[in-house]
Amino acid sequence: MGIWGKIFGGTNENKSEKSPYLPAEIVPLEISFAKNFTIKGGRFLYCETPAVSKVTFEKICADLNCSKVDVFSLDKNLSSRFEIPFVYQNSESLISYKAALMNCEYAISNTGKILLSEHQIKHFNLSDFPNTIIVLATLNQLVSDVSQGMTLLKNKYGKEIPTNITTLKLPGEEKNNNNDNNAKNIYLLLEDSLIK
Repeated sequence: MGIWGKIFGGTNENKSEKSPYLPAEIVPLEISFAKNFTIKGGRFLYCETPAVSKVTFEKICADLNCSKVDVFSLDKNLSSRFEIPFVYQNSESLISYKAALMNCEYAISNTGKILLSEHQIKHFNLSDFPNTIIVLATLNQLVSDVSQGMTLLKNKYGKEIPTNITTLKLPGEEKNNNNDNNAKNIYLLLEDSLIK
């Protein structure tokens, strides 16, 4: 113990406390999102390539004990890419399927939520969908918070801002008195690059 320690009663312990004046450590968006998403019960699956996404999707189907015909999409491109039924937005009941596959607008890092609009869910309410939803997103869809997501949404669509904007609710989130039945089992396939 040094002289100052003797005078002020310090100890020999090496304190590793960080100074309050140092800037906070910045956690990458994908790590923050994955942590917040999985804590609430979401299943986060990172996919380096489109081929890995397809294999992972097939493993999810096996996990759900269903085949591809039991999973639908409201998006023709996704339907074709993953070889699943395409459902026109007013053609049949969505609840008769075991799962839905969709894109998203943005994945919100600080809450672990997934932002959707009419471009993904059309005119439907989330309660119209099956209990399991598989979401395909890319790294460039990660945003820090809902404010940034909404700003980017406005910039993306200009004056034609989409309607039916909502977030997917995970089973582990605190329950409100209203809309508790809208919580879904969510798998997120996060791809490394934008696929169109």
